[in-house]
Amino acid sequence: SLPHYRRLNTDRQRGDGVYEKSIRALQRLNALGYGQPDSGLVLTLVTNPVGAFLPPGQASIEAEWKRELQRDHGVVFNRLHTITNMPIARYLGWLSLSENLERYLARLVSAYNPAAAAGVMCRGMLSVGWDGRLYDCDFNQMLQLTCAGPGLGHIRELGREAAVARTIVTDRHCFGCTAGQGSSCGGATVTSSG
Repeated sequence: SLPHYRRLNTDRQRGDGVYEKSIRALQRLNALGYGQPDSGLVLTLVTNPVGAFLPPGQASIEAEWKRELQRDHGVVFNRLHTITNMPIARYLGWLSLSENLERYLARLVSAYNPAAAAGVMCRGMLSVGWDGRLYDCDFNQMLQLTCAGPGLGHIRELGREAAVARTIVTDRHCFGCTAGQGSSCGGATVTSSG
């Protein structure tokens, strides 16, 4: 995960020195063959916006990222995934402190995209906690929002019928996955914002 291909933007979000360490790690991966043409070793970078806004389209910024990282650091990679910042944990704290919370939540809600909602990971996956408790997604796990319904409390109770028929537990952070081009661990869930 790299917030931006520029030092200032990355260090501002992650802390001083993070950018340089990330570049060194990427250069090491390149030296091992990752991201190199015809190596078979894929290197995917993941980025999220530096600020209270939605990420730009993956396709629209991938070429720019490839050009800038190659030119400035000799770094090559195969793909760039963009993800939306979820209004939880540290980011929620930053949104509150910077007085951006209500505006950001309104932006997520107004950018709701039914096509993106159809591709969210919670529709086809479960997250299993270290203790066996089940969650509809990793974000719900961070918030301790367990799956709802009989047979969904713990992995040892899980049956296929319960998993397929479950009602997904939602909260305001869920708009992060359904806004604009959508968001998942694999990047955007749709190629346009509908």
